[in-house]
Amino acid sequence: MAIESEQGRLEEKARANKAERTKSQISRSREAEALGKLSAATRKCRELEERLGESTKHATVTAVQNATEKEYNYAPLRKWCRENDIEVVKVPDTRYGHVKSWPAEAWLAVHGVDLKKLFGKK
Repeated sequence: MAIESEQGRLEEKARANKAERTKSQISRSREAEALGKLSAATRKCRELEERLGESTKHATVTAVQNATEKEYNYAPLRKWCRENDIEVVKVPDTRYGHVKSWPAEAWLAVHGVDLKKLFGKK
């Protein structure tokens, strides 16, 4: 009788351990799935920001003016890009159809604006 009781207790303990491992595995799986979805959403957001000309790689004059509340001229940026043989990205714009989004290197060299600091972490 004592052996049966001990055997029953051990079986119950094994079932409880298995249930705990399964619960933990499900929790880790859900966490990984949620992180994957968040990562995908973050990538999509960065891609949209780049298309709109508000990124750490390139930015439009309007985007930088709105962020810094200062006036900037596009002509020195254009000159710098031509001198350094860098191609400018065109992005969609509601007013003009499309506008030029100038590279981060040009912004830093010409106007001293660091796009990584301006648009990096929000």
